[in-house]
Amino acid sequence: MSEMNLRDDFKNPWFLGILALVAAALAATIWMALIAGATSPGLVSEDYYDRGKNHFNEMPKQQEAQWRLSLMAPEKPAVGKSQLYRFYAVTSDGKPVNNGVVTLQAYRPSDANADFNVTMRRSDTGTFTALIAFPLPGTWDLIAQIEFGGQKYDVTQRLFVGD
Repeated sequence: MSEMNLRDDFKNPWFLGILALVAAALAATIWMALIAGATSPGLVSEDYYDRGKNHFNEMPKQQEAQWRLSLMAPEKPAVGKSQLYRFYAVTSDGKPVNNGVVTLQAYRPSDANADFNVTMRRSDTGTFTALIAFPLPGTWDLIAQIEFGGQKYDVTQRLFVGD
């Protein structure tokens, strides 16, 4: 008798519909996992973990030095639009930095191929600027680093670039 009920269940349109829905969801999940594995760009930076470890090991040294660093980005960064980015640096004794090499590194967490570096130029006492146009929309991590007197100091900022 139970064998007869089982055959009847496979003829029921509700049961077949639910079974088809579960099978479609399972197939879609497997397909998305295969596509994600085949097209993943991987980590943004090949030495991501070493850079992160170095950043956090160097941070206490920067705090000891008590340099004041500030990176100023436009309110609404936009794709393909050149906009002014400012970097301010003041030494531990309160004097603005007049020389040094300032590099702005832009990292896109979802695509390492879009990363770029820009050298900022001194525009005023303690102020360095650069015109930057982002090639793609989305989230970007910025690291502004100044090299001065054999030391490196940096400040980080995350921003969203709109269309």
